[in-house]
Amino acid sequence: MELGYISILIALISSLTSLYYYYFGIKNKSPTMLKNGEKSIYIAIAFIAFSSILLIYYFITDSFWIEYVASYSSKELPAFYKITAFWAGSNGSLLLWTLILSCYIFAYLRIERKDLLSAYVMLISMAVMTFFLFLLATVSNPFQEMGFIPSNGLGLNPLLQTPEMAVHPPTLFLGYAGSALVFSLAISGILLSDDRWVFRARKWIVFTWIWLTQGIFWGAVWAYRVLGWGGYWAWDPVENSSLLPWLTLSALMHSIMIQEARKGMKLWNILLASITFEFVILGTFITRSGIISSVHAFGQSNLTPPFMLMLVFVGIFTLIVIFARKDYIKSQDIVESVASKEATFLFNNLILVASSLTVFWGTIFPLVSEGIAGYKVTIGPPFYNQVITPLAFLLVVLLGFCIAFPWRRANSKELIRRLRLPALAFFVGASLSMAFQLKIELILALSVFMFSLTTHLQQYIQDTSKFREEYKRLSSIKILLRRRRRYGGYTAHLGLLLIFIGIAGGVYSQSYENVAMKVNEKMEFGDYVLVYRGIDFKDTRLKTSWYAHVELWKDGKLLKIMKPAIERYKSGNGEEIRRVDIFTELPKDVYIIFSGATGDTAFFDVKIDPAINLIWVGCWVLTAGGIFALIPRRVVSQFVFKVESEVKA
Repeated sequence: MELGYISILIALISSLTSLYYYYFGIKNKSPTMLKNGEKSIYIAIAFIAFSSILLIYYFITDSFWIEYVASYSSKELPAFYKITAFWAGSNGSLLLWTLILSCYIFAYLRIERKDLLSAYVMLISMAVMTFFLFLLATVSNPFQEMGFIPSNGLGLNPLLQTPEMAVHPPTLFLGYAGSALVFSLAISGILLSDDRWVFRARKWIVFTWIWLTQGIFWGAVWAYRVLGWGGYWAWDPVENSSLLPWLTLSALMHSIMIQEARKGMKLWNILLASITFEFVILGTFITRSGIISSVHAFGQSNLTPPFMLMLVFVGIFTLIVIFARKDYIKSQDIVESVASKEATFLFNNLILVASSLTVFWGTIFPLVSEGIAGYKVTIGPPFYNQVITPLAFLLVVLLGFCIAFPWRRANSKELIRRLRLPALAFFVGASLSMAFQLKIELILALSVFMFSLTTHLQQYIQDTSKFREEYKRLSSIKILLRRRRRYGGYTAHLGLLLIFIGIAGGVYSQSYENVAMKVNEKMEFGDYVLVYRGIDFKDTRLKTSWYAHVELWKDGKLLKIMKPAIERYKSGNGEEIRRVDIFTELPKDVYIIFSGATGDTAFFDVKIDPAINLIWVGCWVLTAGGIFALIPRRVVSQFVFKVESEVKA
């Protein structure tokens, strides 16, 4: 029996042992059993880590007697991509999922207080980890032996041999695994009728949300730079499955503040935590089962039954717990006025959940149609665009009102004062957009963008002035740290606004053209001039490449010699892919795809996206807002509160 597989079996046994100790430790109120349960967890984590390191070792040493290594690596593969091949297939990615979940559990044990709430959290989290270890030990073993040693492996899919795909799966799994911990905290809190779960879950929700954001971001960058179709989001089922938990977790991140401050939305928060985890399981299932066709999926597998059972079990378990604790879940009425922050949070949640349900319906519709009509019907981008677009506009408007409205109830005079400048910005944005004769959709997008942006900037200035007066001698950075959750939220909102206007700019004002050019021929495209200079050929042991040389000129100045390429790989099935070339002139990109050549004529797809980089910048601003809000209290205490005490003294 292979050593890595033995390690997984030991981890599974240790995980089951921890469940035994935690269950009876809680039932019998035995600190000794709880301590033994914790020790069992550490053993399981150690063997999961060992099996992961061992799999990487097998890839680096070309151990092709392991079927998984032979399927996703080769002798010619660069060392870096031999490491990233760890998560190239279904079996290895499930091991990575389990490894990251074990890291979350380890971090929780080291950070949080070891009380009854934590015991329940460990019991539920370890049940989830046991599920994944069971899959690895049965139907998804990454250490399956071949029975013979092939001379070489099949190699890694060329589309995965990119830095973006080296980052995308780990960051996404960091978000996925974190949702299991959030779910465990929510269920533990309701089982104990203990509101402390809200305060304890807050940082884990934000941390998980940050990684989900980064996972989606790197996936979009990969699609844009590597797939070579000119876009970054195709409403593909696997893409959708990563967006679903992000939407519901974003809703939870806002609604949990209502429970924290006003003891409201208890049932809603439990449902959001559960649905987020359900969506994570669904996304993991869709990617690995092959049940829905996708360019991102791993293909057919035998994982459908266990994942379907897991989805059903989590749903039923959540409903049973809610019914058993229905008295505790009763919430106080929190919306005293429509013109209040509580109301905007509620509407914000409704929009995010409506968006997630829309995406969910479009994603599973092929399965529904097959069950009813006997054949799969796929829903394309037009459906999503028609439904999601108005919801996105409403959400951006709400971002502005959320900042302008106070808690509980708004004073009419104060409200008029707060909205006066944003309303002016709305009309200025609309007037300037019409003056440039933009499309009506882009006029509306720019107008609501200006409205929400102005409310945020106005609030930044007002808050800074107010807090400076309150804290006197504190510097601006210390004031920001003192109110890091507020300013982190503002910053995240600004990132979302940048993403919104970046998407709108691309959808409603991009230029696209298919062109055929002879050697030394010039072509005008927007503000640019393209000159085709011919093709270079390059042959290596890994691939054969054809590079088209295209000069990009503007105002008589050479900006870049662009080299879009066609690459044919020698390993595997001899895959042929197109490598795009991109010239960035903030905020826009010039994007060229080399489609092929005949004689002295080459064929290109050329695109100008006027605002694409606002999306990338917005994603980083969104992430920065989350990180800033997550700065630990002890860091702020050392840096700010010590100074405050000195000031008061």
